[in-house]
Amino acid sequence: MPSRYSPESLTAWAEEVLRAAGALPDAAEATAACLVDSSRRGFDTHGVLLLTVYVPRLRAGSIDGSAQPSVAVDLPAAALVDGGNGLGPHTGAWAVDLCCEKASACGAAVVVVRNANHFGSASWYANRAAGRGCAALSLCNAGPSMAPLGALGPILGTNPLAVAAPAADGVPLPSLDIVTSVVAWGRVAAAAREGRPIPTTWAVGPDGEPTDDPERALAGAMLPMADYKGFGLAFMVDVLTACLSGAAISPEIPLEPAAPRGENVGYCFVAVPVSSLRDLGEYERDLARLARAVHEAPRVEGAPALMIPGEREARSAEERAGAIPLDEKTAGTLRQLGRELGVPWPCAR
Repeated sequence: MPSRYSPESLTAWAEEVLRAAGALPDAAEATAACLVDSSRRGFDTHGVLLLTVYVPRLRAGSIDGSAQPSVAVDLPAAALVDGGNGLGPHTGAWAVDLCCEKASACGAAVVVVRNANHFGSASWYANRAAGRGCAALSLCNAGPSMAPLGALGPILGTNPLAVAAPAADGVPLPSLDIVTSVVAWGRVAAAAREGRPIPTTWAVGPDGEPTDDPERALAGAMLPMADYKGFGLAFMVDVLTACLSGAAISPEIPLEPAAPRGENVGYCFVAVPVSSLRDLGEYERDLARLARAVHEAPRVEGAPALMIPGEREARSAEERAGAIPLDEKTAGTLRQLGRELGVPWPCAR
């Protein structure tokens, strides 16, 4: 049985661990908030477990915990941000907030980011913008882990994208968060940790052949979702995040947990305030009608309730509001991480 920890205690612990590893308070605060929120919403592969990636990079100096993002190109409705090789959630939160500010002034805005690092769950940023009344898009490229059909090895990252929009009374915040591979790399890594097989549709081994062995998959490559469509989406995410900003393209991003250099990942945020285009009440009524059409659609006998994008995550966040479950292996790994930095592990609830 997994142990359960309050979101508040996990957030405080994560902040202290990040500060002990060299992060300034504001960077630690944003990063802890991002990771714990992801765990609460059920994105466990992109939750507090990511501290096992971020902390070694902080300690090795490949992430600068004292970095502050800055604007390299400033236009009324667009900006290029330099992340200073800082923690991804800190850079991303700063950049998406800037995007929302510009969108409020101009009706829409786009902000791209270079010299950044892994930023966790893409939906955390799109949802942040939606909370400020904006329909939003959040994109990020990643190190090579996905092969186009017919390739023997990885070329592009799983390059996630998220879309969110403001909610309405009685309707969960509409939010879609997907990777462009069949599943997230973290799910294969989790299967490897647990010693269980994976579906052969998820990945190929080093020989390019489908495999159910997660270890061979990790040594090989993820497969794109929907064949050429997933690869095409991943390619265009690289165009909008890396080529547009000057960040590293996916094949150039280091994958080592404690790589000697920063990742130079690229982000792209787009924000459009709903109120800049139409009456907010009218938007909310249309959203409610759209959600109702999904919820009330006829279902196959025995099928689960139909949900809109983001509804499952909203339910998870509600269920985990008081306690976030962590399996013993994850909790043990994090406990050891804290022990190395002199940060006591919180008590389970």
